[in-house]
Amino acid sequence: MKAFFRLILFFIPAAAPMHPAFCQADNLRREIEEIITYEAGIDFSVVPGVMVGVVDGDSLYISSYGEQMDQEGIFELGSVTKPLISWLTDQALDSLGWTRGVSVCRFLPDSLCTAPWETVTIEELLNHRAGLPPFPDNIGSIEASVTDPYAPYTIMRLASDVKQMSPHAGKYSYSHVGYAILYWLFERVGGIESFTEQKLVEPLQLKSTGFDIADARIAKGHGMDGRIRPPWHCSALSPAMGLKSRMLDLLTIIKYISPDLALKTPVLNAELRKELKVLNKNETFKVMDGWFLIESSSAIVYYHTGRTGGHHTSIAFMPEARKGVVVISNGSLGSRELSLLVLSMVARAKTK
Repeated sequence: MKAFFRLILFFIPAAAPMHPAFCQADNLRREIEEIITYEAGIDFSVVPGVMVGVVDGDSLYISSYGEQMDQEGIFELGSVTKPLISWLTDQALDSLGWTRGVSVCRFLPDSLCTAPWETVTIEELLNHRAGLPPFPDNIGSIEASVTDPYAPYTIMRLASDVKQMSPHAGKYSYSHVGYAILYWLFERVGGIESFTEQKLVEPLQLKSTGFDIADARIAKGHGMDGRIRPPWHCSALSPAMGLKSRMLDLLTIIKYISPDLALKTPVLNAELRKELKVLNKNETFKVMDGWFLIESSSAIVYYHTGRTGGHHTSIAFMPEARKGVVVISNGSLGSRELSLLVLSMVARAKTK
């Protein structure tokens, strides 16, 4: 992970001047093709296709590379689910009259709220600072299909594991478990699927975003060996990795949440630069609203990736500049750096 971010920081200053405006779509496509060919290192024999979506102010651009991909296709978001759930968590807290500073015991079932959980806040849960493991310790002992590994992991199993865990408030540890237990928070506001529909899908008129989407509607995906893989069923881990969406919906979401994030984005001063450098050295991250914060030249980039058995998604955007990039691959291997590389190029574009 550390080597990956060093790679990105190397490429960003070296980026060349780019297309003058979105009206010259051919230029933009050519720039992205060059990044894919010379910098991103995508193997189209394993990852059949890559779709890139760009938002720059009010302009949108979507195109695919390698195998032609359907812009209306619905893809599994994997861990990109997390920052979107973080946003939905704020909406749930507003509905309940709570703040992020309250203990998770405010919503955990009484039987699960042991002493260590009492000191963990919702804020710490969302920003991976509850000292929780990435996965429950015994999840590997559950008999499951290798192509659908989390289907048998029910809420009852999660409850049993949570009871045995010992969180450590304030300690950074990237955790799927932390987001999974938000299931019980959303139960207070009608359930995660219903609340997502009410607060995200309907207001933004998203046509193809949600948890409960039939397998037949999910775009064909490929594993790391290039073979076709079926969709995942994330069960109790759905709040951490279970959302599905299409490209246009994701670009719409970025545009919608950017103004609020722009107001909260910290100033990239010497102190913050030093903090980010130390965190990168220690292979940990500064997290805000579920997003990883990365320094890119003189700006803060919000970033996250997600991988399932057959799909890979990567999002990088600058809320203050109203610029963002979404990359969706119909192969699990995908490309983690492509969204950052394209964003670097777009950020330097000269518009008329």
